[in-house]
Amino acid sequence: MNHEPKSPSPIITIGSGNIEHVLELDGEIHLGRKHIVKSHEFLGGSCINYSIRLMSMGEIVYPIPFIGKDKYGREIQKKLISIGNKYDRSSTCENFINSEDFFVPTIQTPKATIMVHKGQRTIFSQGLTQTGVSVEHIEKRIRRLIEKMPTCSIMIGHVTPDIDAMAPGEITKKIIDICDDSQLIYANLGNGQLVHGVDFWKKDMCRTDIFQLNIEEIKRFFLKSGMDNSLYNIIKWLRKNSITAVITLNRFGAVGTYKDGRDGIVLAWPLDIGDIIDPTGAGDAFASGMVSCLKGKKSFSFNEFVSAIDIGRYWASYACKSLGACAACPDKKAIDAFIQKQARCHDNLIMEITEENHPKQIMDLIDNVYQLSIC
Repeated sequence: MNHEPKSPSPIITIGSGNIEHVLELDGEIHLGRKHIVKSHEFLGGSCINYSIRLMSMGEIVYPIPFIGKDKYGREIQKKLISIGNKYDRSSTCENFINSEDFFVPTIQTPKATIMVHKGQRTIFSQGLTQTGVSVEHIEKRIRRLIEKMPTCSIMIGHVTPDIDAMAPGEITKKIIDICDDSQLIYANLGNGQLVHGVDFWKKDMCRTDIFQLNIEEIKRFFLKSGMDNSLYNIIKWLRKNSITAVITLNRFGAVGTYKDGRDGIVLAWPLDIGDIIDPTGAGDAFASGMVSCLKGKKSFSFNEFVSAIDIGRYWASYACKSLGACAACPDKKAIDAFIQKQARCHDNLIMEITEENHPKQIMDLIDNVYQLSIC
């Protein structure tokens, strides 16, 4: 497959931004006891994870994070400008990030604490401290960009204010309304959106170009609406509604379905990268890799979808080899070397399943493995 990047096309990233305190524990966890840990502080949140990974690869990125005009918000802004300048981004991007309306009025930049232990991570997130997020503020910034960049890509991550029971999903729905006609829309929603369930989001999912969740998230997403949340049934529902989607399977790879599914189910087998240091942000890395491959192309073929999944797989695997969601993002030279090394060691790591009797057997097997992994 061709892993070369395409011509530059702007990417707008929308989602959470926070400060992450990572606690690294080498021994066993015993409730009620004291533990000696290594402590680290990183930037995180879906918008920041997307942006730093893509910027480090030389992409043109315009971030719209949900951060406040406070100490941590300023720190995030400064880091994004620094990364952009390092990889020769245009002054237009820098001016956008450096503007005063980069910050969302009335909110405080949240913090998260992450425990990393034996390649697993447990996240404790602070709720967004706010007195009401202005939809108009977000809409104004997005419209300003897409008027100048009609073929850009839109990455929607965790929009925390959408959990608000008084205005559920309002911001994400507005983003999709604005961008529906001409921009590639990649949605990788977070807990604040998923809590409303699949019935609430069905029409909006049908208007996205790629919808991504991990297996635990999508099972909760469907269970909320009382539906059978077996992986096979989820895939059937996605195909019935012609939703192109990727379900990441943690350390077991990913499953992809394209439109009505007539081309088959895509199984992306995991890479053997040795010990996993920290899987935090691997899903965001997966999404970033796919968009780097498809950016600016709203109508993509099944083969292009498969190629994008392949790229996402490498980006996600690379992310698992260091602490933090975006603390050690590779540049193009580093990711190319990683891809070449892995390609020499593995063959046929993506398989297209077209036989009708095979997908259910494989989906049921994945369900069983998933159930064992959470026991």
